[in-house]
Amino acid sequence: MAAELMNPCAVFEERPSPLVPRPPALGPDTTVGLFANDKKNADVLLENVESLLRERHGVTDFRWFHKEASSPARFTEEFIAECDVVAAAIAD
Repeated sequence: MAAELMNPCAVFEERPSPLVPRPPALGPDTTVGLFANDKKNADVLLENVESLLRERHGVTDFRWFHKEASSPARFTEEFIAECDVVAAAIAD
């Protein structure tokens, strides 16, 4: 009897999407969003990112967004409207 091998990987379609233009510079007038997906140490990483942005670029305004690891992110309109850039930590 011949065995049939099946590929368990799903078929996917690659869809290119353009990058959002980067701000010319970071500084005191920049509002940075910090997005943590609640995985272990994501908040620790972003706390270090916040510290470095304060020290190296003079950024003073930060907005935090947390989500549970098992649910999709649902960014509020307020978070999106207030942030000039967002840094995300999505891994363990």
